Amino acid sequence: MRTARRVVSRHRLPACYRLPLVIVWAAPGGLLVGALAAGGASLPQLLDARLLLPLAILLVPAVFIWQQGVDVLADGIVARSHWPRFYAYERLERWSLSVCPPGSRILTIWERRGRKAFECHAAHLTGLPTLTAALADHLR
Repeated sequence: MRTARRVVSRHRLPACYRLPLVIVWAAPGGLLVGALAAGGASLPQLLDARLLLPLAILLVPAVFIWQQGVDVLADGIVARSHWPRFYAYERLERWSLSVCPPGSRILTIWERRGRKAFECHAAHLTGLPTLTAALADHLR
């Protein structure tokens, strides 16, 4: 059983971008259900699996966009890019904030085995100075 860890800081896509993107991904399902309800569809028709399954699939990108980012903990980081993964600072080797392409900074964190633990555009993360300070304290 996992024990709850205290999150020192969270770094996600800024809310001014994250919320509209989630709304864009959820809107087609809402419009479809609204149109069906306005057209006289009954409750059993709205709860049909043939309707609910595609609507649930439409929400997958919205959930992905909402949770993507990095959580800084006292003993490591939780990289939330595809699946949330915990990396203890002992497992991580280094990090860099590179400029490629021009005008865009990319944050990359590597494991000791040489694999990338996390990679993201710096503009997609809130509180980047706080995140890089935490990484500088624990990694080289």
